[in-house]
Formats: sequence, structure tokens, C-alpha cells
Amino acid sequence: MKKHYFFLLISSVLLLSTTGCSSDDDGKFTSDQFVTANVNGVTFQSDQNVGPLGFSRTLTPSGSINLYAKAVSSDGYVMEMQVENYKGPGKYYIGENFYNKSWMKFHHSAETESWSISSNGALNKHSNYIEITSVKDNYIEGKIGCKELRNSLDGVLGAMEGEFRLLFIE
Repeated sequence: MKKHYFFLLISSVLLLSTTGCSSDDDGKFTSDQFVTANVNGVTFQSDQNVGPLGFSRTLTPSGSINLYAKAVSSDGYVMEMQVENYKGPGKYYIGENFYNKSWMKFHHSAETESWSISSNGALNKHSNYIEITSVKDNYIEGKIGCKELRNSLDGVLGAMEGEFRLLFIE
């Protein structure tokens, strides 16, 4: 009789452990493309279910490639970024030199306040970057790191950390 109860107990534990949690509860997106970030304590999340995403490529007259992406969250926040002179995986610093025109911007569609950084606004050349970690099957994956976002109203500095997975758009 004890063996029967032991078997029921083990079966119950195994059943509960396999059905107790859903894989949808892990906070990951259900779409192939996403942008997620923490901007001064504000959580930004966007995926292709909210709106169209992707990196558009522009070929410049000098032959270099620029990447541009715009993502919108369901609560009205907008994030934009541009990588100038894209050459594949690596870190693309904002403000590393005068000629680099890479930038990032974060704002709400209903507010006049925005947070941004451009090549001439970066004080520390190595704390502001867009990092491309992987290019696979026409998807670009990477991270965003910025310690010097400037507020458009009072000029104070803010921070942003995030990651993305976006498709190349021709």
C-alpha cells in the first residue's frame, strides 16, 4: 500500500512540475523582432505585433551603409536609432569622432520632452554605443548602451540599456 501512495506522490509532483508554468510567462516576445530597453526607469518594449519594425538600409554616395530603426511601444513611447557606416558585427560608438553621425532618440508621442544623443553631444566616447552582436538569416541582434542621453527640456543626463532583434528591410 505504501508503494501505491509513493507512486501517486511522485506522479503528482512530476505532473505539477511539467504543467505549473507556461513558457509564455518568461517575458520574451512572441514575434521574431523586438526592441526592449530601460530608459531612465521607463520600460520600453516593442515587437512586430505593436507596429512595423526593422532596420532600413541606406547606401550613401560615399558607398557606406547606414542603418535606421524606429520602434513604437503600445503605450506611445518611440525609440529611434541610426548606425552610420555599418560594416557588420561590432560596437558602433556615438561621438567617437566628428564625422560619425550615429544617434539615438527616445520620446513619447504625446509629450514635447525627448531624450537623445548625437555625435556632437557625447562627452564620453565609450559609454554610448549600439552593439551589433549577431547577423544571421537577415536578422540583426544587438545591445544598446548609453550613459549620456540628454533631456530636451533641461539638458540633464539620463541612461538607457537595452537589446534588439530586427530584420533587414530592403
